[in-house]
Amino acid sequence: MFWLWLLALLAMRAEATEREKRVLVFVPEYATVPAIADFTRGVRRTLMTESPGPVTVHVEYLGMAWFGGGEYERALSDFYRVKYREQQPDALVVYEDATPLLLQIQRELWPRVPMLAIVADDFQVEAFPQGPYLRGNWADFAITESVRAALRLLPDTRHVALVLGSSPREKIARALVTQEVRRGAPDRVFIDLAGLTLEELRRRVRTLPPDTVVMMVGFMQDATGRSLISYDVMRMLHADGAPPIFSVHKTMLGSGIVGGVLADYPLLGQKTARRVLRLLQGEPASSLPTGSMEANVLAFDARELERWHIPASRLPPEAEVHFHEPGLWERYRWQVSALLGAGLLKVGLIAVLLLERSRRKRAQRLNLAVLDSLPGSVAILDRHGSVLRANPARDGGPGEGAPERLPTSGDSYLESLREAARTGPPEVAHAVALLEAVLAERLREGLVEFRGHSPGTWLELRVRHLELPEGGAVASLVDVTSRKRAEQEARQARDERAHLERVAAVGELGVSLAHELNQPLAAILTNAQTAQRLLSGSSINAPLLREVLQDIVADDLRASAVIRHLRMLLKKDEAGHARHDFNALVRDVIRLVGNDALLRGADLIPDLCEGALPILGNGVQLQQVVLNLTVNALDAVGPSPSGARRVWVRTQRHGDRVELVVEDTGEGMTDEVLARLGEPFFTTKREGMGMGLSISRSLLEAHHGRLHAERRAGGGSLFHCTLPLQLD
Repeated sequence: MFWLWLLALLAMRAEATEREKRVLVFVPEYATVPAIADFTRGVRRTLMTESPGPVTVHVEYLGMAWFGGGEYERALSDFYRVKYREQQPDALVVYEDATPLLLQIQRELWPRVPMLAIVADDFQVEAFPQGPYLRGNWADFAITESVRAALRLLPDTRHVALVLGSSPREKIARALVTQEVRRGAPDRVFIDLAGLTLEELRRRVRTLPPDTVVMMVGFMQDATGRSLISYDVMRMLHADGAPPIFSVHKTMLGSGIVGGVLADYPLLGQKTARRVLRLLQGEPASSLPTGSMEANVLAFDARELERWHIPASRLPPEAEVHFHEPGLWERYRWQVSALLGAGLLKVGLIAVLLLERSRRKRAQRLNLAVLDSLPGSVAILDRHGSVLRANPARDGGPGEGAPERLPTSGDSYLESLREAARTGPPEVAHAVALLEAVLAERLREGLVEFRGHSPGTWLELRVRHLELPEGGAVASLVDVTSRKRAEQEARQARDERAHLERVAAVGELGVSLAHELNQPLAAILTNAQTAQRLLSGSSINAPLLREVLQDIVADDLRASAVIRHLRMLLKKDEAGHARHDFNALVRDVIRLVGNDALLRGADLIPDLCEGALPILGNGVQLQQVVLNLTVNALDAVGPSPSGARRVWVRTQRHGDRVELVVEDTGEGMTDEVLARLGEPFFTTKREGMGMGLSISRSLLEAHHGRLHAERRAGGGSLFHCTLPLQLD
């Protein structure tokens, strides 16, 4: 039984804990009054959202602004006694003029129900019997502060007019309100517009001096007893063109007032509801804060500020500004920014394009100027060989041997060359092959020379790949006939000098050559006499006679070879390049100067590599080089003592080149001689002309060879000459 009783008790306590709380709110006017509607809305919304448990809010509108008197209040008292006799609330809230009536009802119906009373002034609170079930706070209107705020915004104001209605409550408050207005503007002329009919009020307001501000406190009833709503009256005055209107009700903000220190009724309702929540939690009313319940804010209407030309600098820093109409920039900031950005970007792009266009035009003019100034015919081709741009043709074009008509823009340069190859010299085919290779990107650039259509003319075609994604090439065709003729004349002059040099060299070898020829001739004579003796005998020794005759033939061939070699050296060389064994050319020279070396008392030591050394060139010219170097070496060792006169002639192979080294044991060369070696007409010989080494160097260069000299270790000189190896 005990446990059952305990469970029932807990259930009852839980039920009590979860029971819905009931709050009764009594306000003096109807909900049509904006201040009442905002206050009750603030109370209800705060209780419903911040209460930890269910709560019901009942609001009773007493209509005391328009109805009053003892009989009306007794009727209300009887009505609410009957209405709530069986429904006890958990907390009571009463606002302003309804307070005396609710104090009476509380004492009769709900003496232990806590009540929070919100009145307009502190002296009203002091008249209440406050205790555990009653707490009074006041929320007065900041009339004086609003007047001061109006004078701060409009410092040239000379008159302050007070608008107040004729309801019983307004009549009671008239003296106090007047006192507060005067306190706010002690040095301004006070205009009393209280207690008037609505029509008289509107007329008086329209005729107010221009340096007047109007303080609208309330107008619930006019002098005829007509019930009104202050909000509607204020809108009428604003429509009539009243001077700047200030007020103490934030509910009027936006209906025509400039602003002021305004009662924020939703805020007042919120603060009231939070104190009621403490009562619902069981706190006694005496524990609630005493004194004023501050709910006034300094607020202004931006539209009225602009209308009355009130600068923002006059507003206090803490002032709120409502109904600010954002300008075009504030309203469409992002859109305008985007449009401006897009416009600036567009302008920037246009500027960049114009600059780029101007730069490209300048570059084109520069390119055209450079292109026009180039010698010969220059054409820019696409990847198919068609002309994109070409410089104007010169007088006579690139040469008399050029194609009949130079291709211009749009023509096919490649086809023109192909046509020239079909009808012209065969060398033009090399130009076609070069252009095709560059256009196909098999070559980056190349150069080819070919004969023109006219006899004796030469052209040079230089083609370079265009480093562009679409490919193409630059082709320049230049008439090089003059250069080719000059080269030919220089080559002929060089050959003439080389021939003279060879003749002089052979002349210097006269004694040696005579000795070379004398030997086979003497042998032929001896063998011929021997043959005669054999034929005059009784019997003929045929084998011996045959051997003698063979010796005669061999000696004759030997002498014939010497003479043929001399003739080859002495005659003007008109032979072209041919394939030779470089070792064979060197042996012939060594054989030619061998006797001369013996006569000089010098040792000529050949040291030729094994095997053939194939080269491509003019054999006579190359033998002249070997002859010059060998004779120079023999001259160099002349002053040396007998037995120390040695000359080595070596051949060797280095990679793809053939090297000839002529080494002597002479005095060697000084630094000055080494520096000037090879200069025309420079010689260290007493009777020399100084052309031997110069001609040898030019002959080697004509064969793509090189010549250089150096001092030999231990005394003497070393001459190196190299030539390209010609392999199959």
